[in-house]
Amino acid sequence: MENNHSKLIPISSFVAGSLLGAGIALLLAPQSGKKTRRDIVHLGKITKNKAEALQLQLCHACEDWTDKVMEEVQEGIGRSRQWTEKTQQGVFQALDSAKDFVQKEIRSVLKAQG
Repeated sequence: MENNHSKLIPISSFVAGSLLGAGIALLLAPQSGKKTRRDIVHLGKITKNKAEALQLQLCHACEDWTDKVMEEVQEGIGRSRQWTEKTQQGVFQALDSAKDFVQKEIRSVLKAQG
């Protein structure tokens, strides 16, 4: 989870820096306006493709993260159910023991009176 995020920061920084540098170079280069516009369009297409690739990576990272969270939630629910069943069995056993004890004491008191 943290690993995917830490990988995306350098990638996005590199892409942004590359695009900024390329844009500045295009604007400052001594060439015709037509060629500059064509280069800017080309740069725009490259930027779009890189942005789409980065978006896809981010989407996959989010899907992986949500899948992992769902697995952990399911495991937690399973552990909770097991704990509840064990606790419930222990409570029922304790109640049965208490019931037996009370019945035994009632018989003992009735014998002592009778």
